[in-house]
Amino acid sequence: MSENRNQLILGDCLEQLAKIPSGSVDHCLTDPPYNISGYDGKKSIGWLKTNSTWSDEKNFSKIDQSWDSFSNDEYAEFNLAWIQEVKRIVKPNGNILIFGSYHNIYLVGEICRKLDLRIVNSIIWYKRNAFPNITQRMLCESTEQIIWAVNGSQKKAKNWTFNYQLLKTMTENGKQMRNMWDIPMTPTRERSHGKHPSQKPLELGKRLILGFSNPGDLIIDPFAGSGTFLCSAKMYGRASIGIERDPSYFDICQNRLHATEILN
Repeated sequence: MSENRNQLILGDCLEQLAKIPSGSVDHCLTDPPYNISGYDGKKSIGWLKTNSTWSDEKNFSKIDQSWDSFSNDEYAEFNLAWIQEVKRIVKPNGNILIFGSYHNIYLVGEICRKLDLRIVNSIIWYKRNAFPNITQRMLCESTEQIIWAVNGSQKKAKNWTFNYQLLKTMTENGKQMRNMWDIPMTPTRERSHGKHPSQKPLELGKRLILGFSNPGDLIIDPFAGSGTFLCSAKMYGRASIGIERDPSYFDICQNRLHATEILN
């Protein structure tokens, strides 16, 4: 596979998605903004200002990125816009896999329903080494969710890609792959080209690429970030298009892609 099979674009996802021909991409795998940094009625974190253990000794800093800050209405409109574009460019019955947390996953699911995408499964990623909840006012958030939708209606979607037998080879004793995946958070060695606050581990990308696409397929990630899904696609013989608007993350992603070797 040549390098031009792994295309990385610097720019706004809505502007760049609009340039991609309809029905030209096999699948979408993406980790969009969750709107953790900003939302209507958000309170300042007073406990952080007074808790020196976390602010000083452990150097804690919450995710506070401009790309992850919307009002509630803006965020709903943004999600509708990019999912509509993905629906347009992904081929009929192609897989659309979208990450989220409780902050956004219910909104994303409702948008998929309104757009008449068939939701096949949800996948729960259990992060056994998740960061502890330091407010002590709620349960420790140790999971993220993935909506697995198909680009077809609830009644008409069919023959979507699902490599059932291959996924069984990744489980203990060859059992069926369950929808709860116990995978540690991103190891330090995968951050050697730079850090991204929500970087996903390659092991997670491996399961999604191998399980929900075939060799030679074209995968798009409109929110490439540090490039985990693009690197996973390249490793396992898939082509990819990634879009990233932040120049620093674009550089991390580009360097990781260049350093990624094709495994098969």
